[in-house]
Amino acid sequence: MDSIPVQIISDAPQKREADFGFAAYVDTIADLIAFEENQTPLVIGVYGKWGSGKTTLMKSIAHKLDTDEKYQGGTPYRNSKTVWFQAWKYKDEDEILAALIEQIFKAMAKDGFFTGCRAQIEKLTEGINTPKLFTSLIKKITTLDISEFFQDPAYKKFTGFYDVFEDFFTRLIWTYLSWRPQKNQCETHGEKKGVLAVFIDDLDRCPREKIVSVLETLKLFMDQKGCVFIIGADNDIIIKALEKTYHGDAERFMDKIVQVTFNLPKIPTEDFAPFLKKIGNEFGKGIETYLPLVIPAMENNPRNIKRFINDLNLLKGLVANKGIDILPEDLLLWNVIEKGFRPFSLALKEQGGFNTLSAMHEKIDTAREKNIELPAMAEDDSLAIPDSLVSYFREMTLVRIVDSFRPEKKGLKQLVTLARIVETPKKEENRKGQRPGEDKRVLIPAGTFIYQENQTQRLNYDYEMDLYPVTNHRFDRFVKAGGYGKKDFWDDKGWQWRETKHIDQPQYWEDKAYNDPEQPVVGVSWYEADAYARWMTKFRDDGYTCKLPDEVEWERAARGDGGNVYPWGNTFDPDKCNSAESNIGKPSRVSVYPNGVSPYGCYDMAGNVWEWTSSFYDNKENRFFLRGGSFDGGSDYCRCAARSNYYDPGNRSFFIGFRCVRIKR
Repeated sequence: MDSIPVQIISDAPQKREADFGFAAYVDTIADLIAFEENQTPLVIGVYGKWGSGKTTLMKSIAHKLDTDEKYQGGTPYRNSKTVWFQAWKYKDEDEILAALIEQIFKAMAKDGFFTGCRAQIEKLTEGINTPKLFTSLIKKITTLDISEFFQDPAYKKFTGFYDVFEDFFTRLIWTYLSWRPQKNQCETHGEKKGVLAVFIDDLDRCPREKIVSVLETLKLFMDQKGCVFIIGADNDIIIKALEKTYHGDAERFMDKIVQVTFNLPKIPTEDFAPFLKKIGNEFGKGIETYLPLVIPAMENNPRNIKRFINDLNLLKGLVANKGIDILPEDLLLWNVIEKGFRPFSLALKEQGGFNTLSAMHEKIDTAREKNIELPAMAEDDSLAIPDSLVSYFREMTLVRIVDSFRPEKKGLKQLVTLARIVETPKKEENRKGQRPGEDKRVLIPAGTFIYQENQTQRLNYDYEMDLYPVTNHRFDRFVKAGGYGKKDFWDDKGWQWRETKHIDQPQYWEDKAYNDPEQPVVGVSWYEADAYARWMTKFRDDGYTCKLPDEVEWERAARGDGGNVYPWGNTFDPDKCNSAESNIGKPSRVSVYPNGVSPYGCYDMAGNVWEWTSSFYDNKENRFFLRGGSFDGGSDYCRCAARSNYYDPGNRSFFIGFRCVRIKR
């Protein structure tokens, strides 16, 4: 079978055609530079974020100045010479100075200025006190080897060199633009005839500590008559760099340099359509339909859009060449989720990710049936959106994408597999938003409920149950707070056990299979779980006692008042918990089963890990009940009434964790 070629869009800045609705910006700024009534020197700031199209815009302006001779209305342009300079490539003031002069001289050489006006150039040194020094400079000019001159310390020995050089340079610019020498210093610059436009790109790519020195060096040139400087940068980065030197006057410093500010606006969605049409059917195929979803997800950023299309085309090629049956729209929408909504894509890649997607579909469909508008979904209590999904429902673009993205379970699995080929590795610490395993609790009110096998049980007090099992991320705070080494947090037996065993962290703390920040902490004994709860009581110091739940407290939170067999109902469903039937073989992150929560909203009260309680087995203090089942056990252990009763308080198994309750003192 012949393979299908994959087309890729170049990310190189374009200069000949102004995409994304830039044509009006190009015409306006180019006309401003070339209009003969605008006086110089002039500095224009073109500001925008990474990938927003600053370089493309500036290159298009330069191209227009280089090729157009008159305005749209027919008024002639003044002679406009352009220079492109990337200051971030140079490390110190002298190197920047030499490089900028060299770029200007290269533009002059390209025009034949040095060969056509050599005699006029030599006349520029007349009246200068150090003709030998400037004779050397002129030789360097004509050979375009300026950096060697500025590396020579001789020029620095001449007091006032920069003042004299500035005068020489001003005359040189005058001669270049007028193509004849300045008769005398009283003769004003003929700026109506010509202007030198210097484009300084990517100033924000300089190391922050260098930005100040770069700007101060460039200021030597920015007072040159006949010159217009166009600076492209992310202004926020520039201001932050300047604040270290100028503090509260950073913005004022830039205001003194820049006379005209152009903040590149957010590109409207409709302005991307001509770009997609121009690059060809294969690139843009299928995207037009979903343009209102794709563009906002890519933050209306041209560079993000190009990368999105390139990754999508690579995935299309892989799907076609491997003969995988995936709908094109599912592939496209998955790529949008991957690029624009990283935390949600990570949730879908988990075991149980399909359940997360299905839970969102269920809530979206319910909202539609109830005529609830999408923007109001997250705040509508009647939908009972699980805590782990609320943040997703606050992203309206994501909700609209999910509404259209409805692959089958097998299809999602294939998409996840393909995604790992093109994704950029990211550290977990870069995930946005609050971790699902943070300190969140649900209120369990006093009341009567069905306990064990149809027994009526009453609790006469309110209490708060952890929404999730305690995660590695949460337990890490106890470890870092020195919890293992402070006797105050341990009961006597626990402290003796810890000292004898030399315990200072959970059993599987270093094991990659069990130490994901959002997995439940495992390999913790009853003593360690109890010490954590005691530490939490003192750490929060808010009038509540934190402790391990007893069996009655645990079961009420798990099954509600109606006596559910499982937290979600009376029929076992392997897609609603992590049990042996799931074939995962290890603890899952605590938020991946939102459709398996208890009536009170608690996660993982069936499967994932067994949980310590404070209830003794047969009133013997050397055995404690465990509740909830685990990834290592079958469905029978996932029943709310199921209990395991043979574990001593020092057991540190890989399938045991815990959660806490809080009761007002």
